[in-house]
Amino acid sequence: MTYEHTPVLLKEVIEYLDPSPGQNFVDATLGGGGYTAAILENNQPGGKVLAVDLDKDALENFKFQISNFKELVLHHGNFAQIDKIVEGHKFSNISGIVADLGLSSYELQHRGMSFQTDQPLDMRFNLEGQHIDAKFILNNYDEQRLEKIFKEFGEEKFSKQIARQIIGLRAKSIGLSHTTDLYQAIVDALPKPFKHKADDSARRIFQALRIEVNHELENLKEFLPKAFDLLNPQGRLVVVSFHSLEDRIVKQFFVALSKGCVCPPEFPQCVCGKNPQGKILTKKPIVPSATELKRNSRSRPAKLRAIIKI
Repeated sequence: MTYEHTPVLLKEVIEYLDPSPGQNFVDATLGGGGYTAAILENNQPGGKVLAVDLDKDALENFKFQISNFKELVLHHGNFAQIDKIVEGHKFSNISGIVADLGLSSYELQHRGMSFQTDQPLDMRFNLEGQHIDAKFILNNYDEQRLEKIFKEFGEEKFSKQIARQIIGLRAKSIGLSHTTDLYQAIVDALPKPFKHKADDSARRIFQALRIEVNHELENLKEFLPKAFDLLNPQGRLVVVSFHSLEDRIVKQFFVALSKGCVCPPEFPQCVCGKNPQGKILTKKPIVPSATELKRNSRSRPAKLRAIIKI
């Protein structure tokens, strides 16, 4: 089965990574391989790319898409462990790292991450290494825990009602096993005046479950400082996020690196002695152009932020 994924903000990613011959790069989230392929077109001769993905299907697919294997290192793993991955492959002298935090079309269609297709409620990126899937969470977590997931990771206004509806179904021995089951539970939970906006609530609930299943925010928080530390001086870190929770984490991390001083604002002068470690290259996040949106509507929520190590 073809692993489909259209790279988002590809031109902009390459522009901010600025690859040159002989430089080494890390693609922390290979996906369909669009970024990796473009980097390899620009860092030859002599450059290499270490491409990582938690989804083994992505790696297997890309093996058939690329011919210059000697410049490419593939690794099945979690980008939260990027330091260990790089060390294990003795991959050094890194000029840039990119991470696309979005989903591939393949994952949306075949892992139960979209309410628009009838699929088993799975949502795992790593089918081998992860044991808890969305079905387990929905059928085992208590009401308070479900509500917290929906509220914190989905920012859903009706989190309490939806969690209560799910618990009510379980009390009637009605389990949730497919995306259509969850979608119907969401529709039934919403107050009548809001049922026509069920798709919006479903989008947020599915996002929240996916984040919980894959520990996405924890992994991102672990990845960012490790990735930045791995860069050469003048090395660049580029991150493409797809929802406000991710973007906020990236923005705050970049701001902290660029600020340096952590003294309280009431101090008349700096006493901490901390200097800026990076310079933000994107004063505002880069978003898809009208042309890209027309070509790929799923790119709409994408935001690119970049920083250079100093």
